[in-house]
Amino acid sequence: MRKIRTKLLTPLTPDAAVIYRDHVIAWDEDGIAFIRRFDPALDKDCEDRRDLLCLPGFIDVHVHLSQYRIRGAYEPSLLNWLERHVFPEEARSADPAYAKTLSDEFFQALFAAGTSTAVIYTAPFAEACEAAFASAASSGARAFIGMTMMDSNGPPELIQSTDYAFSRSVELFERWHGRNPLLEYVFTPRFALSCSKELMSRVADFASARSAWIQTHLSENRGEIEHVLQLFEADSYTQVYERLGLLTDKTILAHAIHLDEAELDILAAHACKIAHCPDSNFFLKSGEFNYPALAAKKLRIGIGSDVAAGTALSMLYHAKMANFRQSAHSLKPERLFHHITLGNATLLGLEERIGSLEPGKEADLCFLRLPSPALPDEDLLSALCFWGHEWLVEETVVAGRTVFRRLEA
Repeated sequence: MRKIRTKLLTPLTPDAAVIYRDHVIAWDEDGIAFIRRFDPALDKDCEDRRDLLCLPGFIDVHVHLSQYRIRGAYEPSLLNWLERHVFPEEARSADPAYAKTLSDEFFQALFAAGTSTAVIYTAPFAEACEAAFASAASSGARAFIGMTMMDSNGPPELIQSTDYAFSRSVELFERWHGRNPLLEYVFTPRFALSCSKELMSRVADFASARSAWIQTHLSENRGEIEHVLQLFEADSYTQVYERLGLLTDKTILAHAIHLDEAELDILAAHACKIAHCPDSNFFLKSGEFNYPALAAKKLRIGIGSDVAAGTALSMLYHAKMANFRQSAHSLKPERLFHHITLGNATLLGLEERIGSLEPGKEADLCFLRLPSPALPDEDLLSALCFWGHEWLVEETVVAGRTVFRRLEA
């Protein structure tokens, strides 16, 4: 069992967090054994890391592994960006050797950013998804992973047959879902533009029968919405997914920017989960996420990096961007911190296992250097959310196992 003397910060509710100064946290692969105030008589054997801050590991509910190497590749709109940068890069993952190298690199970068759990899109090749699962398993990541599915309206090198997209996804689900307690499969139709009605319906039926997760994109860009409504007979983009059965309480919808009241009501009726991607929305000029409107419908909102349209893996950075990208609404540091920890855990149904520092929970931890040794406790959370970045991360622990430790300079 490992014991560290340090300062701890953990969320309590969306509007409250607590700091434990000079405490000891002890854990092993079975979970967090205890958290208590340092006692010289009991804790002589602990590591003294009062220079660090211990947090729950960060959780990213929307990220594209296959795009990791093209962060910052500029294009002013979504559809052009996909054609010019994303599709050519994803095609490279048809090479199993490239997919393996990229997957290994991605998970190490994820851990270096303090992220312990991620919901991941891979390239539209079964071998690339296999490589991602293998890397996740060997590195110790907690991950929801899915092969991107696209059987329509894309470059020939990425388009799958409907049978391939569905059957290989089912094979991946059967092979990897729950293979260990840290790994889950998530069915991943890219978005309505690149998926046929038949494919989306088959995914919906299987996911319903097996209580499987689904992830896709919704209403990110106005041009995208126009194309969708030309392809499908529906009153709205959201209605397309509803009619095909894709909307469930285990469906994660990325972006959800341009929605009317009727669409919000549909999403709320199905208890869909929303992955808000503020940096990506800003980078591609997609629009402003209407946080107050979705929150008013009691929709579960999470935050995702959306790399590579998101330019960094650091969830502290994306917490900051979630506030900065609200022109008339402010999100307090407590809420931002909750989103990237316990809030995102709750979105994934993992709130009893991870997301906060509590005895009995699994030990998903992130140790950071304090932004300033002289920083008063009342300013600590604000400084982390508005100044913090991945370079502060010293160590990341997943399920009690250290998966990243920064080397001494």
